[in-house]
Amino acid sequence: MQKITFKGLTQRVIDKNVEIFKVRPIRVEFQCRSWFRKQLRELCDITALHGYSQIVRTGYSMLERSVWSCAVVASTISAITLLMISWSWAVETPTVTVTESTNFPTWNLPFPAVTVCNLNKISAKAALHRAETMRRPGNMTASELSDMFRLFLHVFGLGEADPAQYKRLHDIMLMNNLEIPQLMGEFTPPCGTLLERCMWKGTQWRCDNLFQVVNTTEGLCCSFNYYGLLKDNYPKKITVSVPRDPRRVMASGYQTGLSILLQPFAEDYHSTDVASYGFKVMIHNSYNYPDNDAEIKIVLAGTESFITLTPTATYATDDALSFDPSVRNCYARTERVLSVLQRYSYVNCMVECRAATIYSKCGCIPYHLPNNGSLRNCEMKDMECVVRARDRYQTAVPSMNSSVERISYRSIAPPCGCLPGCNKLQYPSQMVTGVMNRSFSFNALSFFKDIQLKNQSLVHIYLADLTATHFRMDIYQDSLGVLASFGGILGLFLGFSIITGFEVIYFFTIRLLFDVLAKKNGNRNASIENHD
Repeated sequence: MQKITFKGLTQRVIDKNVEIFKVRPIRVEFQCRSWFRKQLRELCDITALHGYSQIVRTGYSMLERSVWSCAVVASTISAITLLMISWSWAVETPTVTVTESTNFPTWNLPFPAVTVCNLNKISAKAALHRAETMRRPGNMTASELSDMFRLFLHVFGLGEADPAQYKRLHDIMLMNNLEIPQLMGEFTPPCGTLLERCMWKGTQWRCDNLFQVVNTTEGLCCSFNYYGLLKDNYPKKITVSVPRDPRRVMASGYQTGLSILLQPFAEDYHSTDVASYGFKVMIHNSYNYPDNDAEIKIVLAGTESFITLTPTATYATDDALSFDPSVRNCYARTERVLSVLQRYSYVNCMVECRAATIYSKCGCIPYHLPNNGSLRNCEMKDMECVVRARDRYQTAVPSMNSSVERISYRSIAPPCGCLPGCNKLQYPSQMVTGVMNRSFSFNALSFFKDIQLKNQSLVHIYLADLTATHFRMDIYQDSLGVLASFGGILGLFLGFSIITGFEVIYFFTIRLLFDVLAKKNGNRNASIENHD
């Protein structure tokens, strides 16, 4: 038997009269490095990416190729840097608030709550009457005891701590089985005498049908359109006539808003925190606790004031609410339940936080902070602790050092876990005041009928316009926005597009498959030709 071998092709075996052909599988030798260089060169030659064709163009010197290579590398680094910056912005600011409309109809927004507080915190007549009926030490007169009631106002930051006087007044109150909230309820001028006449949307109303007594950071005050409490304080006989939701107005101008005639009773002044006769008017959201966050106007006695409102509203889209509250940095109304107040808001949460902070420090709640009745009210024996710790509940951020200049919610947890509300209403206002003189005025004669004007104050609160500013809190970038941003950066610096991306994938994946198949087919054809 004779054996003849054709190198790399076939093997023929000759056995006398019989020839047997055996074709072995061809072994394809694939050079990855040379193939990759070839594919890369072809890709650079035909791609639309900026500058790559200049690197492989024939006829260029090595210096020219180096210059183009540096330009391409610099553009690539710049594109990657901007992509990282754009991505970090999207991560750090997942939501953004934009102006959706400056012509949002105001009748879609509720009228604000209007809370009126007398600058006189304690009625002199009521305090003296109570002092005369109380048991007191033999060497103390009723007038002296009446003057000691000013110590109640130390919770507002008035005066310095006086432990000896606190103890003395506490013993007297304990002797008479009295508490501070009870006495402050007696000493505060009642709303029935504070409010002489009330007009709502051009119609005269009984003031007790519009206003209720509420607790505020200013003490007991009279509030209109306030729905922040779990249970209102209106008289039972008119409860059915009180709207379930905050009132609204359909027009602008002082004739269509709220007008109130206030009686300061200057002769009854006992203790004030402002050296003037008049009132504090607090304008705030109907569900927010009346505190210093509200729009506060000082209305002086004997004046007529016009307070114009320019409301703004902010709402969050469903896309923004899909983020975790810690990411979007706000709470929806139903995402957190408060213990005392009806609806969540940043103001309400912070007020309850202040109450909880002072309770943890002194074991009691001051009478001017919200309390659901389950926590002990502060007595005079606790006043020293309350006064010395007032920075903990009077500052914007409870329990924090008042000298802190800047606090970032990104770096520390917010106090008591309070975050701003995703949906909020604000009522920026302006006030114009003049001396009230009815000598030549003939308007609203029935409103002033049978009233002898002396030191009264007239206040008009109304909307300045039929339109408001509407803000929308939305996601910073959706998937389409990210695609457009990234595509714009890559297109600007590199000329990148979806087709160029497909070219890169094609040259290093699909093209490899076709090259291998073409190599096999070529070797097979060569084998058959040699056999023939």
